[in-house]
Amino acid sequence: MQSSLSLKVRVVIVGTALAMIALVWFFVLTQIEHERRQAVDSGIRENVNRVIALEQYVTRTLEAADLATAYVSDRYGQLLEGPQNPVPLVRAVPLADFAVRSPALREINVINAQGALVGSSVASVPARVNVSTTKTFLGHRASSSTALRVNPPSRSRLLPGWFLLLSRRVNLKDGSFGGTVSVQIPPSELTSFLKNGSLSDTDLVSVIGLDGITRARRTGDVLSFGQDLRGKQVMRMQAKNPNITYLGASALDGKVRYFSHRRLPQYGIFVTSGISQAAILAPVRTRARWYVVGGLLFSIVTILAACLVLVLIKRRVAREAEINAANAQLREAQHLARLGDWSFDPVREEFLWSDSLWAMYERTGNPRPVPLSEFGDIIGQHGIETFRFVLKQIEAEGERQEYELAARLPSGVISHRRIVAVPDLDGSGRLIGVHGTDQDITPRKLLESLQEQVGHLSRIDGLNAIAATLAHELTQPLTAASNYLSGSIMMLSPQRELDKAVLTETLGAARTQILNAGEIIRRVRNLVTSRQARVEAISIDDVATSAIKLVEAANPGSDIVVMKEQGFEEARALADPIQLQQVLANLIRNARDASRPREPNIIIRASPANPRRVEVCVIDDGPGIRSGGDVFSPFTRSTNDGLGIGLAICRTLIEAMDGRIWVAETGPSGTTVCISLPAAE
Repeated sequence: MQSSLSLKVRVVIVGTALAMIALVWFFVLTQIEHERRQAVDSGIRENVNRVIALEQYVTRTLEAADLATAYVSDRYGQLLEGPQNPVPLVRAVPLADFAVRSPALREINVINAQGALVGSSVASVPARVNVSTTKTFLGHRASSSTALRVNPPSRSRLLPGWFLLLSRRVNLKDGSFGGTVSVQIPPSELTSFLKNGSLSDTDLVSVIGLDGITRARRTGDVLSFGQDLRGKQVMRMQAKNPNITYLGASALDGKVRYFSHRRLPQYGIFVTSGISQAAILAPVRTRARWYVVGGLLFSIVTILAACLVLVLIKRRVAREAEINAANAQLREAQHLARLGDWSFDPVREEFLWSDSLWAMYERTGNPRPVPLSEFGDIIGQHGIETFRFVLKQIEAEGERQEYELAARLPSGVISHRRIVAVPDLDGSGRLIGVHGTDQDITPRKLLESLQEQVGHLSRIDGLNAIAATLAHELTQPLTAASNYLSGSIMMLSPQRELDKAVLTETLGAARTQILNAGEIIRRVRNLVTSRQARVEAISIDDVATSAIKLVEAANPGSDIVVMKEQGFEEARALADPIQLQQVLANLIRNARDASRPREPNIIIRASPANPRRVEVCVIDDGPGIRSGGDVFSPFTRSTNDGLGIGLAICRTLIEAMDGRIWVAETGPSGTTVCISLPAAE
């Protein structure tokens, strides 16, 4: 659930960051596009206004030329009506006589029907000038229209430089072709209206004839003319729409501009103005770069902020997971230890139990504050008095207190509790609360009760062991003493002759057996008393030798052959010499009994099992142990005439010395019983 919630939080954070970034970029792109459109619209409006102004200026200039040529045609028409042969001389036509004189006019010429110059405003002209073969003259003669023509730029024959020839046809009174009247103006005059205006290096204005020849063209401060634009985009767009605005590349320099056209059909020309797209968009692109930089910075900051938040959330989730894991371990530890924690408000006299403690008191539902009176129903009046006494002790001493009480659970079970109470003090040392732990020690109390019962049973078993051991150990010496005494009584019979020497020997043997019985009683008392084994570094050889002598003393006249293998003298162990002697004596006696009626052949072997242990084995050549089960358990007999407690006593003694005893091998070829003891340095 926590992992799912964390995933949802991460999704919300990432989604919010992405939404903010998308919103900012939407605004950036929208603003850039809006400013681009505004710049383009403003540039187009400026360009349209410029081409309209150019149209009006060119129209006024051409109208002045039109009026001038009409005036000359009317005023000097007699030059065209005079005799044609011989060729007339050129007559001066003064510009000062013009009623509509224009500053743009540089030269006025009158050409007769034969193409001869018959009048001119130029002060000095060649004697004979004839233009009958020129394209302009031939065009006027072929056409009946008297409209003013704006011809392509050409070099003047009378003045230096290039001029635009503005000419018109003159008809005689009978309607026949009488010649032409023309004026010339510099190409720059058509664009001079901008000489005081602003025109960037990339902007242009031009006057173009419908024949595709440029009459005048200005780019920035550079003036040109005469370019052939036939078949270019500008002519195609003009043919498509005489008054059009479009975006396209210039036919001459290739720069992309917004162009606007205006046609002057009466003069066979159109004017165009072009404004550079790059120039229009340059400020927009500059601002757009700042917008993009701002968007990138915002995006980076947002991403970093989101990453930081995600890292903090990850750390928080990891910390919460650690806390939850620690709480889970604590709850598991409390569950295993049957432990719970609590807090007590002395003002309200209310307990607040943990979940585990709530469950241990067999409560259902969610934990809630438990009044002291309600807790008294569980622990009884004695428990309440104990708690109040401990509360007074805590308030008086300001230190932790421990106590035990019994609680009767709702199920009727008696639960023994061990309480640890710790005071909560304010800055002035005043008691403001108590908290602590509550542990169920019912199993420990049950164990203590069982240990007491086991101790009682152990004392009873000890008495039983004394009786059984005495019965087991005293049978042989007392039987022997009884036999000796019976023989002595028979020797004292009146029917027999008294042999004092034999009687003395017999009574001495009986006395020896009685002393052996006393020694056995002393050893058995030491065996079954609850003293700790007196462990010391001993020689296995010395203890085994004394055990062999003890067996021989208890069984006089028996043939016992006990062989100690080589290396026996060097074996040393940590053990109680008296108890180990008793164990070896018991094993040797069992080996002797297993070997009857043949001559006993017993071997004792001692060898190091490892650097820290020593093994001592007693080996016989008897028929093996016939009894099933654990022969070291009490009252498990391996022979028909034994009590079955000898090997049990041996195991008790050996284990008390941190040793181990076991049957290593048994069968028809004999039995091997081994003892493992700690090795001495």
